[in-house]
Amino acid sequence: MTIEPKEHAVDTETYPADKASKWDIPLESDQWILSHNALRCEINSLIQALGTFICKVDDDNVPQWAINNIKEWWTSHVAHATDHCKSEETVYKPMFSERFKWPAEIDELHDALNSVKDKVQTAIDRLNAEKSTLVTVRDALSTYEATMLKHFEVEETTALPLMRAYFTPEEISPVQRKILEDAPENAMGALIFAMSPDGAKFRSDFMTVRSIPSFVWYLAFKGRLASYKKDVVAKVEAIESGKEPAKKSGWF
Repeated sequence: MTIEPKEHAVDTETYPADKASKWDIPLESDQWILSHNALRCEINSLIQALGTFICKVDDDNVPQWAINNIKEWWTSHVAHATDHCKSEETVYKPMFSERFKWPAEIDELHDALNSVKDKVQTAIDRLNAEKSTLVTVRDALSTYEATMLKHFEVEETTALPLMRAYFTPEEISPVQRKILEDAPENAMGALIFAMSPDGAKFRSDFMTVRSIPSFVWYLAFKGRLASYKKDVVAKVEAIESGKEPAKKSGWF
């Protein structure tokens, strides 16, 4: 899908669509897409894990630890996804609407996403030892994922190229930085993990092209990746393996 920026102008004389050539960071490396990739990776990982787990578990023997893991994972994911959509609605939309017409389909898909998210919440609330409730959760998550991917596709082919046509990198950079700084703790960890689980690609690509000093990795990012692996990834891995995570004892 190709979009013509001038067709979405609010005031072509005051705000011309002439900024696209000023962007050195490739479109696919824009923070907006990387944030989408984090959510893509996050939701798909649990769907795949549930598919594996469903094949292993007996009909009426879904263990309580697995139910707890799924519920805790979902709570973290909802905070992550809700914050992302809120940033688009309260930061991007008002700012961008001053220079170009915000695509109405984005708002429509936000509403659709909220609707299917509520259905996932209902399915998760009803989780119990019956295998059928696990299948219901997996299916609800698959519908949620499909809606999310459609939402991302629309943003990445409309609002994102429009942003780059009407705003310079210098105008957008502090806005995107603030969005990450204000996001839930696991959102940053998710972005890093989605680029590469060891953080290497985040350090070589994200940090380097944005001139973030290397020592900031240790101050601001390394711990968030570790927390994300512990709080989110480990739960998915436990579901996929069908093995309850070992409980820590003592102080360490």
